[in-house]
Amino acid sequence: MKTIATLLIAITLVACEKKDVNPEQQILGKWEEFYLGNGEYQPHIVNPPASWHFLPDSVLLEYEYATKRTIKRKYWIDTLLNIGTTYNDGNQLRFYYTPKFYADTMELRAEKSSPIFSISKWKRIN
Repeated sequence: MKTIATLLIAITLVACEKKDVNPEQQILGKWEEFYLGNGEYQPHIVNPPASWHFLPDSVLLEYEYATKRTIKRKYWIDTLLNIGTTYNDGNQLRFYYTPKFYADTMELRAEKSSPIFSISKWKRIN
């Protein structure tokens, strides 16, 4: 009987810990890339080239450290994380990612393309 009670308590605790993660809220804030590869272990990125700042109004600010330049992009999340850059001529370049969130890190898997490195990992910096 004691074993059944312990098992029920453990199941209850595990069920209570599971929370639905709302990606529209989880993505907000500043992020730096620390891994780029295909899922296999590779050394971490020591000096990230930029940070991404996701704002609540679907604006993504990409700040390049070397040039001190900020690029404004649009993002939205439906089944994928969509990131688009609109150029002066009206054309838009889009990138599609499947995001996964873990505490203060996120993993982005590139979709609808064939990049050399399809997985990037990011850490929250604020």
